Amino acid sequence: MSQVDGQSFKNILACWTAGITVVSVASRGDWQAITVNSFASVSMQPPFIVLNIANRLDIAAYIRREKHFAISILSDQQLELGKRFAGYYDHLRENRFEGLDCETSALGDPIIDESMAWLSCELQQRIDVGENSMILGKVVEGGWTDDKLPLLYHNRQWGVFQSQEDK
Repeated sequence: MSQVDGQSFKNILACWTAGITVVSVASRGDWQAITVNSFASVSMQPPFIVLNIANRLDIAAYIRREKHFAISILSDQQLELGKRFAGYYDHLRENRFEGLDCETSALGDPIIDESMAWLSCELQQRIDVGENSMILGKVVEGGWTDDKLPLLYHNRQWGVFQSQEDK
């Protein structure tokens, strides 16, 4: 785990390439997470990101209360994780982290061990936009690996992965 400077942030964002991420937060001994693909960088120096999360989701309330969250960026080998945190498996509705190895960020949020990149963020601002909130987070630490390809998109029927030629 390390501090994120401008170049590190670029390396982490290169792993994302408009792909699938899991946003997670720890609150009062409970871990909450969802799969999202509405994540963007808004500043490189200092590094800031923005998320769009529906206010009706529990994780939105957790982030508002705790004022921090983590992002795990999924690799091409993690389609099932994307589906798990998107709520596709009824048997995991109570605990989507069941059976997973996770570390915690310096802020205490869960990070999926096998993710290809991750960020730990402090909530800076939340703007309500209708039924959603725009969540602005300041990146405080992160990490990545170069040996995986990103999961670009998935839905119930299929997944698309970045090819070696695209890298």
